[in-house]
Amino acid sequence: MAKSTKTQSTTAPRTARPGTPRTPRVNATTSDVSTTSSSLPHGDIAMRAYELYLADGAMPGRELDHWLKAESELRYRSAANGN
Repeated sequence: MAKSTKTQSTTAPRTARPGTPRTPRVNATTSDVSTTSSSLPHGDIAMRAYELYLADGAMPGRELDHWLKAESELRYRSAANGN
């Protein structure tokens, strides 16, 4: 007698385990990414975002806010210095 095998559908949505935080999805086009990454050094943005994170009480969950604020501040400084 042959064993029946069941396969799971590959299109079924997968759910996170209980208690596992979900990563938010960010919709960004390639042009958005290339515009921001080419004009400012990644390390400079990361350092400023980390400083903002610490100043904000080191609470997780606002990574994107800190990154965008850091990027904005550095872009403003760069424009003010004529770079």
